[in-house]
Amino acid sequence: MKNHCLIYREFGLPQEVVQLEEQPLTLRQGEVLVKMLMAPINPSDLIPIHGAYAHRISLPQIAGYEGVGEVIQVTDPQDEQMIGQYVLPLRVAGTWQTYHIVSKKDLIIVPSSIDRLTAAQMYINPVTAWLICTKELDLNKGDHVLLNAGNSSISRIFIQLSKILSFKVIVIVRHEKYKEELTELGADLVVVWDEETTLTQILAHTNAKGVRAAVDQVGGKSGEILARAVQPYGKFIAIGLLSGQQVDWSFLHTLPIQAKVYHLRHWADSVSNEEWQKVFQQLFRLVEEGQLNLLTTAPVYPISDYRQALEEAEKKKKKIFLNFDSVSDR
Repeated sequence: MKNHCLIYREFGLPQEVVQLEEQPLTLRQGEVLVKMLMAPINPSDLIPIHGAYAHRISLPQIAGYEGVGEVIQVTDPQDEQMIGQYVLPLRVAGTWQTYHIVSKKDLIIVPSSIDRLTAAQMYINPVTAWLICTKELDLNKGDHVLLNAGNSSISRIFIQLSKILSFKVIVIVRHEKYKEELTELGADLVVVWDEETTLTQILAHTNAKGVRAAVDQVGGKSGEILARAVQPYGKFIAIGLLSGQQVDWSFLHTLPIQAKVYHLRHWADSVSNEEWQKVFQQLFRLVEEGQLNLLTTAPVYPISDYRQALEEAEKKKKKIFLNFDSVSDR
């Protein structure tokens, strides 16, 4: 059995430094072998490849942080009922490979009602948005949360969660064409980005009070505008760096707000197995009830076309999926 991995041995442009290689498979007691089916290419997958976290990443590294697979082998006879089940093999990086070895306690069993495409994207964005809303932000009914990159996958999740958790969302977008769709989805206000007027529009909408919290995916000037819109004692949380530029943290620390960077991996590394499973069950329930809908159509590339997939993900800044069924294991 051959395991094909998308691996990087140096930092740089993903389409240039990521290589398709074969790696050996060694299954130890308590582990299960998962045949990967599909995985998304997220900004959070690409940023480490660029070298943003070079201080904590040991090379070589198999890329990818989420995806869905099928259990095909177990080490304990009592776990044989798991064979054939769709699972999320998480908590260990390296989902961009045809086979993934994972501790059975870390597996998330996917309900049969959840389709592959939805299952493949159930971790990074939904869990991040859910934890920020329910654990990080002290939101009251009607509070406003401000987001940039308003048309992103995670922004759409925040908008849907706002209806479930009874807060309001203001989103900033780059193009007028997104306003109607995001308003119909549930955004309280959609603002087209303009460095001179965006802050004024947000303050006017909130009766000069500002927003209770802001979630920054962009960084740079956009992030600083978000921070200036946060009311005193409110919270600013950075979760992305789509602009490639950090916000001016020294400036943010002069504001009467709480500002931090949120890392999902810190929660994943510290949370109990019970809580780990509970969060996913809550999100699966929201999907099954139709209260949370994830991306249903997106370009899907076979793993053999990974360079093209990575190039498109870099260029268009949109979600692309990798399909692992297309590489023979013989």
